[in-house]
Amino acid sequence: MDRIYMNRTPGDERIHIEIPKRDLPDLLADLEPEEDGFQYEATRRLMEILRAADHTFNRPQP
Repeated sequence: MDRIYMNRTPGDERIHIEIPKRDLPDLLADLEPEEDGFQYEATRRLMEILRAADHTFNRPQP
């Protein structure tokens, strides 16, 4: 996660984080054991995004 961008425009504040494909398996390994305890929908959605990216970039295609 070498690049992090912040939009500070009032009313449109957000962050953009670039995550290299090599970091996806480690992120998932750290987060998945706690997944049943996630309180917020945003965290569950983040897991979906990370899994989809990992599948796209790191899984062998048939």
